[in-house]
Amino acid sequence: MDARLVAVDASPLIGLAAAGAFDLLRRLLGTVTVTAVVRDEVLAGGGLPGAAELAEAVRAGWIQVVDAEADTALLGDLDAGEAGTLTLATEHTGPCLVVMDEALGRWHANARGLAVTGLAGVLIAACRAGIADGVRPHLDRLEKSDFRLSDAVVQAVLDQTEETARPERA
Repeated sequence: MDARLVAVDASPLIGLAAAGAFDLLRRLLGTVTVTAVVRDEVLAGGGLPGAAELAEAVRAGWIQVVDAEADTALLGDLDAGEAGTLTLATEHTGPCLVVMDEALGRWHANARGLAVTGLAGVLIAACRAGIADGVRPHLDRLEKSDFRLSDAVVQAVLDQTEETARPERA
């Protein structure tokens, strides 16, 4: 049986970097895999969140990059990074976790019987595992960046980690 595969799309990488929580991915999930398309998508930003962190993680060896040709049936619905990530996960014969934020991509993962989580799920799991002391500082950094989570997702994360709600915005 193949070892567990953790296939990660670009959005969670960018969001975790913007939240100052990129290393939670390694501490929580160990070695993770991205497609070359996802790597290129994140690195294309140069100085944007995730680029330096991804480059360093690849050098350190805890993020592996693989070539994965996207299932063309998915390309009409999803971007190439998401389609490639799902193709990689679908072709893996052992246990697999997909880390993806895009709702349609998550739907496709679920429809294929794949376990799926996203940025919010990583933050919650890290908190529950005692790897992160809380999620509020990460959510606050995200709010100050260009990365967006809906108010409903933010509230769900706070509720699941039993942290207090954000004060109402003026």
